[in-house]
Amino acid sequence: MCDDLNLLLSNLNVFYRKLQNYHWNVTGADFFTTHEKLEEYYNCINKQIDEIAELIVSKNCYVMATMKEYLETSQIKEVESKKVNSCEIWKNILKDYETLIENCKKIKTDAENENCPVTSSIMDEYLKDYNKKCWMIKQIENC
Repeated sequence: MCDDLNLLLSNLNVFYRKLQNYHWNVTGADFFTTHEKLEEYYNCINKQIDEIAELIVSKNCYVMATMKEYLETSQIKEVESKKVNSCEIWKNILKDYETLIENCKKIKTDAENENCPVTSSIMDEYLKDYNKKCWMIKQIENC
């Protein structure tokens, strides 16, 4: 389970930077709403990064903590630092949230098999959050 938690941690860290990149570089008529929403998203991810790292430590496991490790292991990929329209942002973010959902489902299954109710409960919270965000992103028209 520690490997899977470190993979989630890696994905969250790369996703956090990706969200900030988009936040700083978004363009278009919906700049203000997208800019604000992206900040909300990366602040939430930042809290989850700390929570997952502490969960890994509580299991007496090694915690990945460098960008080098994150970039080598993450399933979520960085994006180029350039101006980008919100439609492209939302399409990419949706894929990333779907990746996080798959990470959490696997960890939840393992946690239940290993009788780790705290880990399972945390994954329930994340799954609820990520699924709601996916549903909301899918409601964006004209993208």
